[in-house]
Amino acid sequence: MTATAETTLRFPCKNCGAKLEFAPTATALTCGYCGYSEPVPSNQAAVVEYSFDDYKPESVGWDTALKSWECKTCGALTEREPHVTAASCVFCGSTQIQPMEQSPHLHKPESLLPFQVTRDQCIDLFRKWIKGLWFRPSSLAAEARADGLNGVYVPFWAYDALTYSLYHAERGDHYYETDDKGNRTQRTTWTWVNGTHSEFFDDVLAPGSASVARSLSQAIEPFDTKALVPYKPEYLAGLVAEDYRIDMPTAWGTAKSRVDDAIREACKRKVGGDTQRSLSIQTSYMNRMYKLCLLPIWIASYRFQSKSYSYLVNGQTGRVSGQAPFSWIKITLFVLALAAAIGGIAWLANR
Repeated sequence: MTATAETTLRFPCKNCGAKLEFAPTATALTCGYCGYSEPVPSNQAAVVEYSFDDYKPESVGWDTALKSWECKTCGALTEREPHVTAASCVFCGSTQIQPMEQSPHLHKPESLLPFQVTRDQCIDLFRKWIKGLWFRPSSLAAEARADGLNGVYVPFWAYDALTYSLYHAERGDHYYETDDKGNRTQRTTWTWVNGTHSEFFDDVLAPGSASVARSLSQAIEPFDTKALVPYKPEYLAGLVAEDYRIDMPTAWGTAKSRVDDAIREACKRKVGGDTQRSLSIQTSYMNRMYKLCLLPIWIASYRFQSKSYSYLVNGQTGRVSGQAPFSWIKITLFVLALAAAIGGIAWLANR
């Protein structure tokens, strides 16, 4: 499909003929002119998952005509309805965004989480978030002005895996010895501990692109993937969907790291003791499954004292994360007060 294709993703209003758009809270397509509402047809089919062995890199498409746009600044690839003209990148705000000659042939998402948080709710959530920040300029809440606000379906790979781990480590248990003068000395008894740990991991997420800062996207987790519904193009009406740029085998590395971290913490709890050392874990990964899903994220920015800062809102739960300036005066005063308190406690203890 070329960038000048006439085919459009339109869902006309049966009442007045205007274009319908997806309404998050109603899970329906609504008309902004006459108020007509039409529920998105339900799909009783189960969300599909695939075995790692069945992965094939070739395309299966988006099931609809969408126009692709590439940001020349950050490299983001997004899909929009063909009649919509993109003026700027929803991720970095750059105006260096161009239609692509040919839409990239990528895998169709198996599922998505419909938006539940509206644009107006995002503004309220932003105000509450900005007021609750610590060590920020006192004028931040009053002067911060929300700027761009875009609802984007961001691609994530979700993985299932059954794991079986063998671990061994040295467990340290502290005890104390007291000499003739009453001085206590801490000692540690070390014991080798071996064991096994098995765990099933369901829908471990790994981003399919790097357009959203990982630190910010992780901060708005979790997403309730139990609410995933089979992909339908109607959910994209009036919104932006990003193409994945990280394929399934590559993204598994990120998901595996999250799985390994969880296994390591579980094994440490099983080892027990007051301290540990030389922990070694060998893990087998079985019955690995994957699916490509689109997760709803409001991507926004705000301005404060001529500078722009980014923030995200989880389009399902309303959780907010973002960047904000620090007040170094407040931080300095806090550190001085803390040092004074510690000094006071030490002085009283030595009296």
